[in-house]
Amino acid sequence: MKGVTHDKPAPQELRTPIHTLAGALQDLASSKPRFFSWHTLITGNEPDVRELRHVILLDPVLDFTQLQSARSPIEAIRGTARRLQLDTAHGVRVRLTGSAPLQDEEFATLAQRAGVIACLASGAVILMLWFAVRSPWLIASILATTLVGLLTATALGLALFHQFNVISVAFIPLFVGMGIDLGIQFGVRYRAERRPGSDIGPALLATARTMGKSLTLAATAIGIGFLAFAPTAYYGVSQLGMIAGLGLFAALGLNITLLPALITLARPPGAPEHQPGARLTLIDHYVLGHRSLVLGVAAVAALVSAVLLPLLHFDSNPMHLRSAKVESVATLADLMRDPDRSPNTLEVMRPNLAGADRLAAIFRTDPTVYSAHTLSSFIPTDEREKIALIADAANLLDFTLNPLDVATPPTDAEVIDSLNRGADKLRQAATDDPSLSADARRLADALDTLAHGSPSARVQAEQMLIPGFVTCLEQIRNLLHPRPVSIESLPPELVRQWRTADGRARVSVVPKGDSDDDAVVGRFIDAGIKIAPDATGTAIYRQAYGRAVVDAFIEAGVLSFVAICGLLLIALRRARDVAITMTPIVLTGLLTMGTCVLIGQPLNFANIIALPLLFGIGVAFHIYFVMSWRAGGSHLLTSSLARGVFFSALATATGFGSLWASSHPGTASMGKLLMISLLWTLASALLFQPALMGPTIAATKSSRR
Repeated sequence: MKGVTHDKPAPQELRTPIHTLAGALQDLASSKPRFFSWHTLITGNEPDVRELRHVILLDPVLDFTQLQSARSPIEAIRGTARRLQLDTAHGVRVRLTGSAPLQDEEFATLAQRAGVIACLASGAVILMLWFAVRSPWLIASILATTLVGLLTATALGLALFHQFNVISVAFIPLFVGMGIDLGIQFGVRYRAERRPGSDIGPALLATARTMGKSLTLAATAIGIGFLAFAPTAYYGVSQLGMIAGLGLFAALGLNITLLPALITLARPPGAPEHQPGARLTLIDHYVLGHRSLVLGVAAVAALVSAVLLPLLHFDSNPMHLRSAKVESVATLADLMRDPDRSPNTLEVMRPNLAGADRLAAIFRTDPTVYSAHTLSSFIPTDEREKIALIADAANLLDFTLNPLDVATPPTDAEVIDSLNRGADKLRQAATDDPSLSADARRLADALDTLAHGSPSARVQAEQMLIPGFVTCLEQIRNLLHPRPVSIESLPPELVRQWRTADGRARVSVVPKGDSDDDAVVGRFIDAGIKIAPDATGTAIYRQAYGRAVVDAFIEAGVLSFVAICGLLLIALRRARDVAITMTPIVLTGLLTMGTCVLIGQPLNFANIIALPLLFGIGVAFHIYFVMSWRAGGSHLLTSSLARGVFFSALATATGFGSLWASSHPGTASMGKLLMISLLWTLASALLFQPALMGPTIAATKSSRR
């Protein structure tokens, strides 16, 4: 106010400080949280988020005996933050991210609905088993056989590889799905063979004669198909194929030895005599009577799906498999919006720092590059001139910031007197200058309230204003006394991150744009490799990892297809029958991928693991039908075989489709893909397959005679 009376500063320059201080004190009097920023007051601008955000890097001690290995250090960090009052009540938010919190919270997300999903899956499987075999003892026998098989497959996996990884452990759903299918096929056929009043022995022998070859051929084909994953370069998929393939042979052995033994002990009854439902009979006659129409519709659907296939993409971003609601993922996404914090960088090594600086300069000219850093980036440019300018400012402000005589802190009475005098001067300024009128009176009223309030109110105002003011002054003092920066003066741990002991220097390149967008990162990588073919880094690693996974599955798929076709040709001895068996599998694959395109569901590191299960079940179903057709079976849609296939597919679809309810996006996408593909597998097996096969071989021979 003294300055205003001498026209230094102009009254208009005080409007923002008076308005800001009045608002802060009024909020304080109303018990509203308020955080007063002297930085904002001095600069006149709100600080950028990067000015407010501070990152602390920690190396936690992890306990891998626990599912959440970083729980103890995370709890210690949060406890420290509470003790330091780093909370929202004090205008601070502490958030954790990084590999350890990401991993722990992913496990927590996976476990979040695990109980509900397990109950849903188990209940769905048992319900479908009940609809299929209608016998608690037969259900118990199938489940016991599947459990023994799962334990056997687990033992085989541990014997071969000593441990499981996040990919190879997927043999569990693969085995359970196929194991239950074998059990359902055997159980449904047993009930059909055992007539009321007949003995159990002949029924089991008839079941073995009828289903033995089909089950053996199906399990062998699927096992060979899984073993075709072993030669792939993707280690996790290779292990998965070995364990699942060998496990299928174990499942076959158990379903033709242990399951019949359990059935003999349990003695479940056979199925009562009943006529096929009118609707099934109608559908069966329609499919066989309109084969050309059914095959034509399937061909058109396959063609449309094939046209859509190039639009299907593989999402190689592992962050998209995690829940965006958890703190670690949300924090990382927030950090990634700042280009300087993007983890998707390119890294290049050069023999010396000069070479690294030259390469960085070339990178900076590329439109896909946001920035390129080397160790030299930490050295300011025009350092000498800048230090001289700052030194002049320091001389001018020295006695203001570092007075020779410092007064003692005022008493409460002196504070009250100062508040009253300040209020009087503000009201006088409001009268003299209309431009300050409203804000000056508001601040004067706030000072009056403090002067007439309790000592604790004045203490609160002091706590809001003075510590920040002291900090601001200290920051200004430090800024006014810079020291020359050189590589030698940089912290050794920082230098080690950018230059090796033998002088090799690192270049770190950050992409321009949204680094969470695969297209943006792809263009950035392509441009970067043209500039530096030896570039590596997280961006390249992520893309290469995705390609390796896709290539491994394509390679394994081709090998599986060829191996299964070869096996079927040996077993069936007719190329036409092999084509009839494998064509519906191709149709199912095309329809599944086409549906994914239409609903916007990309393939990813999680749901791609479901494809071997879908392939295996599809192979099994179509082999069952072809073997029955070759044996002279007719109207298969109304047979016990169709019943077994139908409920086997529903058991797998509802059991593993319940993963769709998971809070974990990757697991949910796996459940979604399983459900979609199994529904198409069922439609292909029950509608397309009979139309493709046509009349039975026996019926064709009779008609020729």
